[in-house]
Amino acid sequence: MEPVVTVAVVAGSASIAGAAIAASFQYASKAREEKRLARLAQIEADTRIADAFATLMGKAHGRGQTHLSEAALPILFEGELLDETRNALTRIVTGQSEHRAEARADRALDVATLRTVGVGKADMDAAIQVIAQLGLKHSLLTRPAWVGLEGRNEFQPVHECSELVTRLKQFESEEIMRLRRSRWSRLLSWLRGR
Repeated sequence: MEPVVTVAVVAGSASIAGAAIAASFQYASKAREEKRLARLAQIEADTRIADAFATLMGKAHGRGQTHLSEAALPILFEGELLDETRNALTRIVTGQSEHRAEARADRALDVATLRTVGVGKADMDAAIQVIAQLGLKHSLLTRPAWVGLEGRNEFQPVHECSELVTRLKQFESEEIMRLRRSRWSRLLSWLRGR
């Protein structure tokens, strides 16, 4: 073989190898970025689920939507009343409060507080059942569903509460065991469709 051909083959092979190495570094970089984006998306989804779950938990415990008294806002946040309320709150925070000033500040703030509208029993019962089912479906929500179910059962009995709590506890222990398995066991479990 001629030296020119040999040099051309070596140069071509070197450029192909260099391109392959560069491509593998790019692929690894993109894979890392995709993994990071997937983690961020999971965190965002978990945050949305937790927010919706907390709203549903409030409904299950009899708390509906909250409303701000708009009629009281101009009265509370104008003129002398605003200054007096600020001064009273400052004294409360600094520990220099008088009982009368504290009571007046409480009354003034009570006028403009958020009002919570109650929820009916059927809504509460449906919400707690949905919470239990979500806890059985998503491991992130298992413990909060269990705690919420037991808390609700303390002040108002929940239909089949003990069975639901038992199922939630069992689901949680199964999830813990699933996470503790070796990679090989997880692979076999995944292949079996569990």
